Amino acid sequence: MASTSQSMRKTPRILAKVLMNHHGYDGPDDCITCIRCNGRLFYIDMSPVFICGSPNIESRYLKFIAAVKGTFVSTDEEHEEQVLEDFQKWIIAALEPLFLEVCPDVPPSFDPEKLATGEARLVLSEYLFPDEYYYRLETDKEKVFPVRSEDEDRKFIHSAVNHMHPELAEELKQHGVKFLDPSEIEVAFQDTKEALFAREPTRVLVDMDGSGRNKTLCHYKSFGPGGPMALENEAEAHLRVLLSTMTPDARVVRLLGVVTVPGGMVTGLLLTQIDHGRYNTCPSYKGLLLHVPIPLRQRWKRQIRETVEQLHEAGLIWGDATPWNVLIDRNDDTWFIGFGGGYAEGWPGWVDKDKFGTKEGDLQGLARIVERLSNEEYEEVKFDFCLDDFK
Repeated sequence: MASTSQSMRKTPRILAKVLMNHHGYDGPDDCITCIRCNGRLFYIDMSPVFICGSPNIESRYLKFIAAVKGTFVSTDEEHEEQVLEDFQKWIIAALEPLFLEVCPDVPPSFDPEKLATGEARLVLSEYLFPDEYYYRLETDKEKVFPVRSEDEDRKFIHSAVNHMHPELAEELKQHGVKFLDPSEIEVAFQDTKEALFAREPTRVLVDMDGSGRNKTLCHYKSFGPGGPMALENEAEAHLRVLLSTMTPDARVVRLLGVVTVPGGMVTGLLLTQIDHGRYNTCPSYKGLLLHVPIPLRQRWKRQIRETVEQLHEAGLIWGDATPWNVLIDRNDDTWFIGFGGGYAEGWPGWVDKDKFGTKEGDLQGLARIVERLSNEEYEEVKFDFCLDDFK
């Protein structure tokens, strides 16, 4: 009986999910699909050039790449989302022999069951820098042949580190900001199943005081490949908050730490974690506001006004005054984010471009947010839902 139980435990498991599709890398119809399988990352390079003697696969792929590019024309029989979903299921099934050969086991730190019981824990370094494999997908006579390729240039797709100026880093340290290695940071998924399939963790636990007892829940924010300007802009904005007379009770997300790797490169920032309830960010669209009770809208207006006043009294500028930079926590209180962000071209106007990053721009954005929240229409919701799901 024991040997039977042991063999059952060793049965290979393939837990895989497509994380992203990056098209147009080498040509307009080329695509690199990133798949996380059993904690490893597989980058699958696909192109019509590699599809030989396989009209069915070619037809499936061309529909898929059109859906990825947003050029697929949906019909009553086929919809863009369904085409994407069907192809992603197909590619995972087609690559199952490869997955069984390369990664037949689920590492303990990625095993939802072991994470749930506390038998294992997942640290941020394992998620940011997993084992990576690169394959080119070739076909012949409707059969798939993944061909291994060592393409170091494509690692920019996932593993992103950015430079931070040494003087800025030193000033942050002088004002109490912790600099930590990702191996010191524990990932804190709300559902342990996310460990296998989430694109990137955002909730982490950090031992801020070094005691090993009281870990702080933080929001981990990465900046993607080639994002040093955005990283430094946000870090400088948070430094201004640290240097200001802003009171600790102001509902403004603070910088708590910087995640670095050997050599001083930065993978991301550790910020105040805001867990949301029914709402995630301040609803701005009429169809969403319709279901927000008017007393709650009035409360948000009052809190947003108060926070803008606190910022300006401390000599600070919000900068990007939009509803999307107002988080709503599980107590239905507002929190400001968006410091150091750039002006978003093409978004509905909340702050005129020539006023962006100024006190005048903050007041303009505030007035427009307040005006939107002042809508008196209300319709009771008959079912439970999270408004953020509709964004």
